[in-house]
Amino acid sequence: MDIKSQLAQLAQLAQSHSLKVVDRGQGHLQIVGGPLLVNYYPLAKRRSAYVAGTTGRRVGITPQQAVEMCFVPPPTKGAARIEERNGHSRRIRKGMMRGAKEVKCHWCPTMITLSTSTIDHVIPLFRGGLDNANNRVLACEPCNNKRGHAMPELMNERNP
Repeated sequence: MDIKSQLAQLAQLAQSHSLKVVDRGQGHLQIVGGPLLVNYYPLAKRRSAYVAGTTGRRVGITPQQAVEMCFVPPPTKGAARIEERNGHSRRIRKGMMRGAKEVKCHWCPTMITLSTSTIDHVIPLFRGGLDNANNRVLACEPCNNKRGHAMPELMNERNP
């Protein structure tokens, strides 16, 4: 299959799932509009793709697999890393709350304070998510514990 037909197939697959393909230049395509943003390099020697905000990439990806990556949680990376609260976590949470009069849990409507908030990673560290500001949200402890390293929000948004 030639390059033009692969790109046409990708655009058609993306559209059938209400997604959009954005050309970022130099063979870099982004599949946007779904629960996860996927960076795809179909013209590269290895045809790799990865979910934005993660460290793991997959190689030899077909257009169909690239579209499916928008809806499937990244694979787990081994033992879960348990973090205890420390001053650094409190400073991060305080910074995330700065300027807001009321702060709600990212996953539910519960109001949270500095002492009741936890840092949750949208793409869990256990699944290769990065520990940076783009991947952190404030959550109440019950939501954070219930979510664990699963990504239940993807199961609700799965398109047929």
